[in-house]
Amino acid sequence: MKAISLALLAMLSTSLFAHEDHDWREDYMAFLSVEYPMPVSKRIMPKSFRPLSLSRLDMEYFKDKLAILSSVERKSNKGLDFARGLLKQEYEKIGFQVSLQPFGTGTNFIAEKKGTLVPERVLILSSHIDSVGNMGANDNGTGTIGLLTVAQELAKKNYGATIRILGFDREERGLVGSDAYVATIDKNSIIGNINFEMMGYHSKNDGGFHVIDCDKEHSLFLSRAIKESITDLSLALTPVKTCTDRSDHASFWRKKIPAVVISENFFGGDGDPCYHDKCDIMDERLNYSYMKNILDAVLDATEKIAK
Repeated sequence: MKAISLALLAMLSTSLFAHEDHDWREDYMAFLSVEYPMPVSKRIMPKSFRPLSLSRLDMEYFKDKLAILSSVERKSNKGLDFARGLLKQEYEKIGFQVSLQPFGTGTNFIAEKKGTLVPERVLILSSHIDSVGNMGANDNGTGTIGLLTVAQELAKKNYGATIRILGFDREERGLVGSDAYVATIDKNSIIGNINFEMMGYHSKNDGGFHVIDCDKEHSLFLSRAIKESITDLSLALTPVKTCTDRSDHASFWRKKIPAVVISENFFGGDGDPCYHDKCDIMDERLNYSYMKNILDAVLDATEKIAK
């Protein structure tokens, strides 16, 4: 009887109320759905194996911009304007075209690099830029600045498809910004969405992180590409399976658009203890080597998908 009650509570947490409540700690079904596979990074490699490339990511840049972003709270309009101003400055500096999308209660940030072969085909990389009223260094400073750091490298090459960066406003209030954005697009033009969530906490040091597709058939190619990049680059990462709709990727799923979300191993028992708390600041709990590995995998996968 107890098991049935727990299962019912879990189902309710991810269906009826998930769109309104985005506290990951209350997504019971996600905790129950965790599966640990064989660590990808520990698969047997030939003795002559060498990673195809060393990391191209500038993690000193990451730290510098994260310090700036997490110097203000990002619930108020003033804090969010500061965040959008920082992103505008940095994306324009690397050659992306920047615009804003106002909607009822907020404003989404957009940066774009046009494709050279099929510019009408768009790969979306996204993060949410708001916080719950704290400094949000991890949630979602690490996702937002991680995406910016990846974009620094994407700016150096041309790709067949268009790469569009989205900084969603009002995620913490119910995916309001991503819902507003998805309502405006032609779904047939979108290759897919890779959504960057908090990725800074890693106390287990086991390489565990989430690539969440909830086994949605239309989205599996995205998670598969990231996992293949982990193997190709011999990264010390282990994808931990779970399922949640408590981030902006869910807005794409509701329109049957492929999407995945990446994050630290929150539901596998290694979630940030400062999640949605005033202690979510830039301090020694953030693991930059771990984040670099995740970002390397997503950078490599993005390049393969966008070609």
